[in-house]
Amino acid sequence: MKKTQNLENLHVFCEIVRTGSVKAASDALNTETSNAFRTVRQLEDELGVALFDREKRPMQLTSYGTQFYRYSSKILKLHHQMLEELKDDTDAMAGRITVCSTAGFRQQFLTPSLVEFQMDHPNIVIDLREMNSGVSDVLNSATESGNDVVLMYKPQEALPPGMEVRECGVMPFIACASPLYIKRFGEPARPAECKNHRGILLNLPNRKTVTYLTKDGVQERISWRRTMTFNSQINGRDAMLMGGGIIPDLAFYFAIQGIKEGQIVPVMPGWTRPPRIGCLFATENAYRKKRVRYFLDWLEVRFRKMLEHTNREYQWVA
Repeated sequence: MKKTQNLENLHVFCEIVRTGSVKAASDALNTETSNAFRTVRQLEDELGVALFDREKRPMQLTSYGTQFYRYSSKILKLHHQMLEELKDDTDAMAGRITVCSTAGFRQQFLTPSLVEFQMDHPNIVIDLREMNSGVSDVLNSATESGNDVVLMYKPQEALPPGMEVRECGVMPFIACASPLYIKRFGEPARPAECKNHRGILLNLPNRKTVTYLTKDGVQERISWRRTMTFNSQINGRDAMLMGGGIIPDLAFYFAIQGIKEGQIVPVMPGWTRPPRIGCLFATENAYRKKRVRYFLDWLEVRFRKMLEHTNREYQWVA
């Protein structure tokens, strides 16, 4: 059999693309890194073209690699759907549901919700995963490691046809710091004054670092004396609580308790980034399963209540 006809080889290649590195793909697939490298080399030798540009870090696909990934993803998706349709009872309230979200929502909202759900539905197995890559990789997932349900902000990218989308409400954001930081360095009254301060920036899979804030329809850019950047909202908040700097756009849900306990102080009142719509997504293939439809309805109720509570608390602070 040719290397390009082996589904396992295509799976290894697509996992490298999805995770962004051979080591991460090897860890996810529980295989040796040398085996993954060997698979890529064998595919390239058979095709006669380079699939990755190895001079760039992190590894990037060549134009041939992009084409090969597009077709490989389709092949794996069709294979996965075929197996699912043959072996899965779509009307059964039993089986696995794979749920994905960013670290913050996963830790503070999804984990307690899913514990409650699984206690009431012991025949449904929940696999909770962290969103490490961009929205296109998550929602267009084409391998058996794909996600059934995704919780995240509404993306700007076009969604695949057939995607089930539930818009559950808006999430406001707040600029904030710890009392320790304010005592040592003071606080800015507006974004332009951040040039004298330290910023804690959040660069998340579905939310990039904010570069400006808005007040009464007026935008003002932010510049910092120095910055730290985190890819986890929870880690960024912890750094802020230790006096590391100002977060210009912490999702208010993660600030409520700290504000009430006096550990977090809002700064730059009225200046904020636009709110984002919190959504639940289910792939077309997953949504045909009764257990996924039931779970999505169940989770939507709780997500809506959480966002409604967050906005009520925000009105109190704002």
